[in-house]
Amino acid sequence: TSSHKSMLHFLIYIFLVIAVVWLIAVFKVFILDDDNISTDISSGSFADMEENIHKIKNKIIPIKLIKPPVPPKASADTRVFVSHKDQEKYHHIDSKAADELKVPITAEWLYIRSSKDYQIESRDFVTENQILVAHNDQNIRSTIPSTPVPKQTESENSSKNKLSSSSHVPAYELKWPPVQPDGSVAPEEGEDTMPLIGLKVPRFWEAPPGTTDAELNVMGSKVNGEETIFLMIASYRDFQCRETITSAFSRADHPERLFVGAVDQTVPGDVGCLDLEVPCEQDDSQPICRYRSQISVYHMDAKYATGPVTARHVGDRMYRGESFVMQMDAHCQFVRHWDSKIIQQWRATNNHMAVLSSYLTDVQGSFTPEGDSTRNTRPIMCNSDYEGAMPARYLRHGAQPECEPEVLDMPQLQPFWAAGFSFSRGHFKVRVPYDAYQPMVFQGEEIAIGIRGFTFGYDFYAPLESVVFHEYAEKSNRRKKIHMFWENNLHAGEGQKSIKRGTAIIGMAPDLDPKSWDHSEMDKYGLGKVRDLQLFYKLFLIDPYKRKATQICPFAKGGFMHKDFQPYLKPDGSGIDYTQLEDYDTRAVMEKHLGHQHPLWERRLLNAIELKDSNALQKAVSSAQKFGLDKKNPALVAKALEMLQHV
Repeated sequence: TSSHKSMLHFLIYIFLVIAVVWLIAVFKVFILDDDNISTDISSGSFADMEENIHKIKNKIIPIKLIKPPVPPKASADTRVFVSHKDQEKYHHIDSKAADELKVPITAEWLYIRSSKDYQIESRDFVTENQILVAHNDQNIRSTIPSTPVPKQTESENSSKNKLSSSSHVPAYELKWPPVQPDGSVAPEEGEDTMPLIGLKVPRFWEAPPGTTDAELNVMGSKVNGEETIFLMIASYRDFQCRETITSAFSRADHPERLFVGAVDQTVPGDVGCLDLEVPCEQDDSQPICRYRSQISVYHMDAKYATGPVTARHVGDRMYRGESFVMQMDAHCQFVRHWDSKIIQQWRATNNHMAVLSSYLTDVQGSFTPEGDSTRNTRPIMCNSDYEGAMPARYLRHGAQPECEPEVLDMPQLQPFWAAGFSFSRGHFKVRVPYDAYQPMVFQGEEIAIGIRGFTFGYDFYAPLESVVFHEYAEKSNRRKKIHMFWENNLHAGEGQKSIKRGTAIIGMAPDLDPKSWDHSEMDKYGLGKVRDLQLFYKLFLIDPYKRKATQICPFAKGGFMHKDFQPYLKPDGSGIDYTQLEDYDTRAVMEKHLGHQHPLWERRLLNAIELKDSNALQKAVSSAQKFGLDKKNPALVAKALEMLQHV
């Protein structure tokens, strides 16, 4: 009938319309013209959002903005901030009505940040997402990572990183392992979110409520009634991490008491901390296989790495109440009986607040075939000087003198702490954890931890003998092309902000504007109240206002610091009582004991003046000032300085 034919024609028409619309959609998605590639930023999950590869000619990318329901008290306007990777300021693009914005692109990272009125993954705080554009002559690929990065305010940072879920077990009940073998954290233990990089990380272990300082000083887990050691390793694309862990277990007297927490930052194709040449299924007698339950590894994509401070901060979070804690690099080798030896050295100090720390000696020529040390020398931490740009100049520790110990019956007191090797009671990590707000920092971390530790009452000692050695790239044929975290420029510019925070916290930049640095979680990452910060600067001849440091290696290396300070160890072993040293005159002691060296530096100055050599003059003047010759013979030093202006 005619009515049936009309209905059939109508259905055919509808079908054709739908088909045309479908074909247009397919054409836009899969056969996109050469001019554009479109990326959606929505409130849904980003886990599977990866664009197909398309050809492109013009460097324009439309950013399609999908507005979710607006949270209370928020504007309905969508605002997007865009920046190239090296730009500190973000350009604001405001779109009140448009559904699509066109943003210039290059073959580098673009940062795209939404404002608070634009939700991503159901979050109502500012979120940062990246679009990576990598193109060649024929195609371009656009990727939105699956992990959004929160950009929070100071108050939000303070609350986000503190434990907030009452459904999780208390911090003092956190158990080993901090990270499960599959890379997850036990649901009942919960996780924290790192600022800036947005990583999910284990929660900090804490002492039970009501624990006194005296109780914490002797607290620690045990195995078969004996004290445990937590070995923390931060590894950045380091093929030797597995060797270091193997060495630790195989050369320990009591490997059953050793627990290893490693932060393994790798990319596909790297050798990770647990990647063995022979799998455990084929040979389970290997140390890593035998003690696998005592090894916990936090896996991290190396492209998101922001330096050793961040990695070691995560490592600190893997501590679970062990009696002792050792921190070191991922390319080291242990001597036989190292665990018994280092604990014995620590006990010799009779100081619960002792931290044995040093720059390690090179592994070359340091071992007998049996795995014992051939060395009778050890480094001592005393050489440091300012570097960097004002106002956030900081103390950087230089090459340290290595010599036979002046003190022969115990480790020797020293002023500074080293990140490459540190051994102490576990409470050092509880009281002085690495700062979560210092990404992209390589230099400056050691003086920050050292001074914070001093204010909490910790004392630093050079080990009496070395129990572990370091494989330095300069002398190692297989470490010539090692990777460094700064190959990642995702967070370029953050390092200077971190240095400002670090130097400001420890009073090393007293004239720095308080508004210019991040004050987040100062109760967690700030100074202690046991000792006065300014006493550290006074005793160790550091002027934070002039940014000048005096060479005090003769004072520390010669044993004068140890002989004069160690007698003031408190009777209960809770650290050296520095209130008894407030009137101590370090410079006078140095001048008294080092006066015999003044004639040597006078001769060197005179020779440099006679030669009129600027390099020789600079070195001679610098050394003369460090050894106090400018006080003994100011006229000669002034003459050399005047000549420096004319040569």
